[in-house]
Amino acid sequence: MMSLSKVCLTLVFGLLLCGMFAPLGSVQAQGFTSDNTGLQETAGRAGFTTNLPCRQQPGGCIPAFIGTAVNALLGIFGALFLLLIIWGGIQWMFAQGDTNKVKAAQDTIKNAIIGLVVVAASFAIATYVLDALSEVTGEATGTPV
Repeated sequence: MMSLSKVCLTLVFGLLLCGMFAPLGSVQAQGFTSDNTGLQETAGRAGFTTNLPCRQQPGGCIPAFIGTAVNALLGIFGALFLLLIIWGGIQWMFAQGDTNKVKAAQDTIKNAIIGLVVVAASFAIATYVLDALSEVTGEATGTPV
């Protein structure tokens, strides 16, 4: 039977791999237009919306997609850290005074809080950098949607 740390590590790496390969389906070439290709008409007949509001913005839908992906990853990591904190609390409750088990539970909670702080700091740094870049280039704000 795998230990809890191996299960958590496997879960985190699995989520990271899914997150890396999930955006591959929506990669688009820059400057490509679907004029005179029949794609707009075919999409309309199939019931797909072709008039996305982000198509009129600088950079097209890519910034909106990146913002959505960042928010999804932050939600996943937030839920993961919440589960780790709850798991640490459960370990602590069932430690029954055993100092080694209490120490392990405290370490789990401490590491989950550190991870949450790292994720929040990386979000703040990424938002700051994207906002600074958008001011320099004059494009729309880089703040995730």
